[in-house]
Amino acid sequence: MSGTIRLSFCIPVYNFGAFITQTLDSIAPSLDSHADMEAVVLDGGSTDDTPAIMAAYCARHPRVRYVRQDQRGGIDADMARSVALACGEYCWLLSGDDLVRPGAIDELRVLLDEGHDVYLSEHTQCDIAMRHLGDHPVFRRRDGFSANLGDPVERLAYLADARNSEALFSFMSGLIVRRHKWLSAPEPVDFMRSCWGHVARLLASTGPDLRVRVVGRQWIDRRGDNDSFRAHGMVRRLAIAVDGYQQIATRFYGAASAEAAEIRRLIRADLGVRLFLQVRVMCAHDPAREDRAQLDRLVRALYADPRLDCLIARLLYFLKVPDALIEQAAIVVRFLRRIVHRLRGRPESTAAAGAARTDRTP
Repeated sequence: MSGTIRLSFCIPVYNFGAFITQTLDSIAPSLDSHADMEAVVLDGGSTDDTPAIMAAYCARHPRVRYVRQDQRGGIDADMARSVALACGEYCWLLSGDDLVRPGAIDELRVLLDEGHDVYLSEHTQCDIAMRHLGDHPVFRRRDGFSANLGDPVERLAYLADARNSEALFSFMSGLIVRRHKWLSAPEPVDFMRSCWGHVARLLASTGPDLRVRVVGRQWIDRRGDNDSFRAHGMVRRLAIAVDGYQQIATRFYGAASAEAAEIRRLIRADLGVRLFLQVRVMCAHDPAREDRAQLDRLVRALYADPRLDCLIARLLYFLKVPDALIEQAAIVVRFLRRIVHRLRGRPESTAAAGAARTDRTP
């Protein structure tokens, strides 16, 4: 490739051969028509047919580059390396199974002229077959706006308006970052195996400003039911979100800060006490896989704030309600949810209420 690259799609993958073509097809028309765009697919040593699929795809689309590693680096390291390999002024961090919605790239190209450090988009929720399940708003306000997260007043107002942790960059595919700003911060070594290395890196780059443009538009169709982080158990999956963001809050703002309290609220919104109750039942059924003591610790940490909703959640979780009763209640809730989805004419996701996620590569 020659000339200046304005936008690079950075796509770390591992065993996503079943999905990567669909993801690339969602951006290929724009790549083919704009000489200042590229895609970099970084393969963390896939053992499926990803190499053959990518060889054929790159032969048809020369603006797609495929780089294969001999072994897995983990999502944090692979995401960082994909940005390092890119040439663009801006990098769109894209999961290899999500889809960019029609018109999104053209809208972004216009907004890039504003020169923000981060562009944050929203997404729809889909099942693994990409059937639409609903929308996923990130902020209470529905219009686009800008905020400087380096400014304490603007940062707290931004967090207070947020509805979930995607406001603090938990969903990789919703992020477009200025590459120079990303590279200005050192690699966050302490977070590089946490799944939130990209969050720590962006927050470390504030010095003194981190200008975020909230798009207020859905630019991604997010594929659900494809979370490999759950392979090691749901308690460990929940710990990724709870412990990871607690550590981020403590590192950058202090454990007793107003920001840390807001970040805990966002993680509670992602997870919900009902999910912890369901996982408590899993601990009873499979104690070798699911650690009840660890789960109790996560609940105490996440619901520690002196708020009525936190007190109620702790009471619900720690009351001596038989696990069998909780399990029966969960069955009833799932049954009612299926009825509601059918009445609305929408398919139901088979995933449980989800923890915050970046990619599905541990």
